[in-house]
Amino acid sequence: MKRPIHKIIEEQINRWERDKIKADPVMKNVTVITISREKGSRGREVAEKLALNTGFDLFHNEILESMIETSKNSRRLLETLDERGMNIVEDIVSALVNEHHLWPDEYAKLLLRILNTIAEHGNAVILGRGANCALARVNALKVRIVAPAGTRRKHLQKAHGLSYEDAEKLMHSTDANRTAFVRRYFNSDATDPANYDLILNTGFLTVDKAVQVIQCAISAN
Repeated sequence: MKRPIHKIIEEQINRWERDKIKADPVMKNVTVITISREKGSRGREVAEKLALNTGFDLFHNEILESMIETSKNSRRLLETLDERGMNIVEDIVSALVNEHHLWPDEYAKLLLRILNTIAEHGNAVILGRGANCALARVNALKVRIVAPAGTRRKHLQKAHGLSYEDAEKLMHSTDANRTAFVRRYFNSDATDPANYDLILNTGFLTVDKAVQVIQCAISAN
């Protein structure tokens, strides 16, 4: 039985509070991987398998959105860091907002704080939500998963039982929404290869092979 998201977040916060670390502004090894993906490219499968193989915690859209809701009413999640770590997060957020002229609304600030809090704790795979942009100053491996349109459409048809037309619409609308999200909150282009360290094509690579490549990149850092 799948655990409720709020339960997962509560367990995560409790674990961070038990295992508070001394924040280090320059991590010696990569302990954070961000994964951006095109719809239907099997990016979530890659993230899930990578988290399983590495033992890292997986933070996907649903968890991140719930963390934002939690943080609106409580600072407990952010306070899982020691004072130095919290100061580092605030400095990073301020720099990002100022340098990239980001939207100063409450959602954007909370998202930036949460993503950088996760990064300070480390041992995380972060899926989506423009994490590669939010963690531009962090020693994270920034990955994008892509695939040919035909491959993605066929995967969506099979995975969701969709017609050709509905799979095509879902693919394009989701990609457009993700691109707009990154543009709005990070003033960046989600499709720009320069925003990533590694771009993997699952039209050529299997999910397992893509995970192996990412793990090799982590080891080589």
